[in-house]
Amino acid sequence: MVKKKEEGHGAAYSAPAVDMALDLVEFLAENPGAFGINDLSRRLGLAVNSVYRVLRRLAARGYVELDPASNGYQLSTQFISLGMKLHNRIDLRVRARRHLERLAAETGETCQIHTLQQNRMLVLDSVAPGTDFYLRVTPGSLLCAHANAFGKAVLAFLPAERVQDILAAGMPALTEHTHTSSNALVRELAVTRRSGLSYDREEYSTGIYCVGAPVFDVQGAIVAGLGVTGLASRRTAATDKKLRSLVLDCAAAVSSDMGYTGSQFGDWKNLLKQVKS
Repeated sequence: MVKKKEEGHGAAYSAPAVDMALDLVEFLAENPGAFGINDLSRRLGLAVNSVYRVLRRLAARGYVELDPASNGYQLSTQFISLGMKLHNRIDLRVRARRHLERLAAETGETCQIHTLQQNRMLVLDSVAPGTDFYLRVTPGSLLCAHANAFGKAVLAFLPAERVQDILAAGMPALTEHTHTSSNALVRELAVTRRSGLSYDREEYSTGIYCVGAPVFDVQGAIVAGLGVTGLASRRTAATDKKLRSLVLDCAAAVSSDMGYTGSQFGDWKNLLKQVKS
């Protein structure tokens, strides 16, 4: 058996059990069919008892399954499920990109799209405007959901028990404006459900504001929050309503590209037209 060479600093932080599990998974992925424990042990040069223990854990977590006919192990469809989740995230980023670029051009502000990853918001993409000065946000960053306009746009449409789990993981005070009370934030989320709009009013960083809106998929499930980020000093009452309208339009366009056919955005745009400021 040829072992894969470890690069970088990986060897300094080795985890033999993890390496063994990955060796087994990669072998089963590259070799269709079911394999017995002794066969896998011989092919991979691993101890029989170790192979048995790892396969039992993988089976318990649903990643491998026992083929009754051969009494051998093979990968389960759990990996397809994982792959589809990753595909959906990549697909969302690709579909949202042109709409975010248009929003950035229309507003002159940095535009972002975030998705929920466990209890944090993952910056899936960030588009800079064509201006000399703008706020830079790094894709791949993980941010707190409770002080984040795009996080709030997602939280507002999650089941209540899931929201409580996320908030229970921590609501640190990032600025003097941050909500640290779950009750206060839940009330704000109720407003977001009615209006379709969410805000970060210098809650994540002093001097920075964000306006967000939700993105839904073909099944009407919440998949992301998107919108604009800018300097609070540039905010005026005259520009606020325009920003809200453009953010809703962008979220509606991305949702439509994701297959959403509901009437929610139309209702929110009609509501926004009735707001004087």
